[in-house]
Amino acid sequence: MEKNTSIDKALSILDCFSERKYQLTLDEIVKETSIPKSSSFRIITSLENFGYIKKHKINNKTWYSLGYSFLEKGSIIRSNIDVREYAREYMKVLRNQLNLNVQLAVLDNQEAIYIEQFQSWRQIRLYPAIGRRAPLYTAACPRVLLAYMNSTDRDWILQNTEFKSFTNSTPLNIQVVNKKLNQIKTQGYSISKGELIEETIAYAVPIYWPNSTEVIASLSVVGLEKDFDQSESHLIKLLKETSKEITDNLKNN
Repeated sequence: MEKNTSIDKALSILDCFSERKYQLTLDEIVKETSIPKSSSFRIITSLENFGYIKKHKINNKTWYSLGYSFLEKGSIIRSNIDVREYAREYMKVLRNQLNLNVQLAVLDNQEAIYIEQFQSWRQIRLYPAIGRRAPLYTAACPRVLLAYMNSTDRDWILQNTEFKSFTNSTPLNIQVVNKKLNQIKTQGYSISKGELIEETIAYAVPIYWPNSTEVIASLSVVGLEKDFDQSESHLIKLLKETSKEITDNLKNN
């Protein structure tokens, strides 16, 4: 496609960079884009002034890479995206497949908050949990969010948490919680049995930001013990497939 405007040319230059080509010389950029060298240099200088490209010298050779302004803008997108919009239809499908409550939770300060839920059609149903907060050390959805934090933040939260019992099954010390967190990272899912509400079981998996290991939400199925008529492996398989579909939906939109 012919590049007629300065904006077209600037975007073409930015599009040259990738994980494999994270550093480029001016000559390489000119070769990639077919934009004249003088024009390329002028546009790169403007992008550098706004922080979208950074310049550095290695062995007396000038290299260019993407600048930190992209991190700032990416952070804005992440903090303002409403994952519910991208998850609802997939959560409904999962509810229809399993006839269990399907929940979505995100991190809010040092707690988990449930932001969406689709109820099963069973005669005895759990009350909607939308808006409910839970500490990160207990229950399947919150513990996924804690497990995938960076270790410094996770340790700080655990050291500064006042452990409170909700049922006889609530974990109440750091050693037990850390063991569960390590299991989650190893197996890719979380299980809780009666930790927030007696006689309930929940399975949860992380939802990743596209093309990254950053977890932006957790997805769970919840029900009474007698409601689970599918094998554990099948439940986890469907949860992980649904999580991937939500991530793909985020990526494509």
